[in-house]
Amino acid sequence: MVAARGLRVPCVLLLIPGLCVSFNIDVKRPQIFHGPSEAQFGYKVLQHEAGGQKWLLVGAPWEGTADDRRGDVYKCAMGSRNRSCSQVHLGDTALRNVSKQIKNMHFGMTLVDNKGEGFVACAPLWSQECGTSMFSTGICTKVDSDFRPTKTIAPTAQRCSTYMDIVIVLDGSNSIYPWYEVQNFLSNILSKFFIDPEQIQVGVLQYGEKAVHEWSLHDYQTAEEVVEAAKNISRQEGRETRTAFAIHTAWCVRGQRYRRGDPSHGRAQG
Repeated sequence: MVAARGLRVPCVLLLIPGLCVSFNIDVKRPQIFHGPSEAQFGYKVLQHEAGGQKWLLVGAPWEGTADDRRGDVYKCAMGSRNRSCSQVHLGDTALRNVSKQIKNMHFGMTLVDNKGEGFVACAPLWSQECGTSMFSTGICTKVDSDFRPTKTIAPTAQRCSTYMDIVIVLDGSNSIYPWYEVQNFLSNILSKFFIDPEQIQVGVLQYGEKAVHEWSLHDYQTAEEVVEAAKNISRQEGRETRTAFAIHTAWCVRGQRYRRGDPSHGRAQG
């Protein structure tokens, strides 16, 4: 018979600095914070310190209404007897300069420390609308230690291929009749454009004996607005039909009145 022999292998635990991080968990006196479960409160957590106060940041990416889960971040004061948390409202303030507020972007799904300069919160489902297409590029914002947004980050967002400036030169002389058919025709065309500051902008110049700028590229931001404006255009009239003059007028002022972001408003005659 062969006797079984046990094999003993010495185990050595090596703690190499930089590869291991230790921390303590207080199981006797834990701090428990509560938030709305329907908002997925606690989806992401991050420790944060500002002005000597320690905070626990809690992501709630489903915060919002049933048809718009915009998402948000809650801040909970550590060490306080008050265990309640308050919303930071980053979904509203951080993206206030973004032209499009897309629904269901789930802000707060990502929380990352910014190496002593606050933190970064992201809405990975923020989408860019281009025509009938939606591109989920995601968007992030840098927030300083006092919970103030400082910079928006969207490295994969690009200018839409539908980005276009259109100036319509409209004949309003006496040779055009009835006028309501012109209004209907113009409204029908404009309703098919994707009017948006980041996509298509439309200006209209009407002419007869004179050329009149009805509106410029920056005056209306949606298709509904330009369609309504088209319905209210009154015919200028005139015995002459100066088409070449009208086109020349629109061309000459294209760098002024028909430039995006031009602060001037109102009607100008040429």
